[in-house]
Amino acid sequence: ERGLRLVDPAWDDTRYAAGAWRHGGGLTSEGYALLEMMQTFGLGLDVSHLSERSFQQAVERYDGVIVASHSNARALVPGERQLSDRQIQQLGERNGVIGIALCNAFLRPHHRLGEHKQLVTLDHIVAQVDHICQLLGDSHHVAIGSDLDGGFGAKDVPLELDSAADLGLIGKKLGEWGYGSEDVANVMGQNWLRVLRGLLR
Repeated sequence: ERGLRLVDPAWDDTRYAAGAWRHGGGLTSEGYALLEMMQTFGLGLDVSHLSERSFQQAVERYDGVIVASHSNARALVPGERQLSDRQIQQLGERNGVIGIALCNAFLRPHHRLGEHKQLVTLDHIVAQVDHICQLLGDSHHVAIGSDLDGGFGAKDVPLELDSAADLGLIGKKLGEWGYGSEDVANVMGQNWLRVLRGLLR
């Protein structure tokens, strides 16, 4: 009734409900209870920040909507904070959506926060989108996750972006990569709208 629709059981290095990516580990008893309560209320499960083990346990246990609101492909940027191709496939099989995080450290291998902004461009974002589209065979499971309200600012996003007002440039870059108008619309908002409409029933 107060608007809660999506829950991530872990963040960064928290371990109350689930193991986060920094330390590994699986769901705790409280985590399983949380999933049961979420299922009861029809909430969505966000698997961003979950360790590999917690991810697998959550996907196996949870029957509702599953997304990764701000996670990128590990095949392009190594590290457990990113999603493996198998995890991406699992999310696709569940009709989930993966939101591409715009933090430069998630877009360029070995990039550090505060490092030169000009080293990362919109092409790095579109490469993430393209990897997921190619892996899953369509554009129905990837979107923009941004995380611009997270722990980084304009100095740690791709060169062409200064604020949320510039996000439309990603759609133009997708077009330059050969994506048609329907695919661009999916990535730039329609996929998230599909998820949110399902959660707001």
